[in-house]
Amino acid sequence: MAVRVFLSFVEEDLNLVNLFRGQAKNANCDLDFSDYSIKVPFDSTNADYIGRGIREQIARSALTICLYGPTTYTSHWVNWELNKALELGKPLMGVYLNAGGPIKYYPSPLKQWPRVGWDIPLIVKTIEQLVRKVPAKA
Repeated sequence: MAVRVFLSFVEEDLNLVNLFRGQAKNANCDLDFSDYSIKVPFDSTNADYIGRGIREQIARSALTICLYGPTTYTSHWVNWELNKALELGKPLMGVYLNAGGPIKYYPSPLKQWPRVGWDIPLIVKTIEQLVRKVPAKA
């Protein structure tokens, strides 16, 4: 059964994020999640309106996965999304998008949460552990 996941990321990593999404749709891959993240940016400059829309998606998710590259930690919205997930009682995990190993800087809300590389069996295992620990809220 697919886990409801909110993906938090920066626009510059969208190609890798779409690859990650594609792996979740691949029947030959153990990564199985329903993507509750924002696929079309909100057509607004109203931060409150955007925040409400993102909050609704996070609230429907079982956990938030931050797909992060070397500059993701500087994103106001990524940090906002991760903090909102914590406020809503959702677990976090980070997946670094660098084949060269862990990225030195990551969004600060991930400090106490698992951060793993792009290793599908490890990502699946971590998702399962986090979802088991924290009951999903609707």
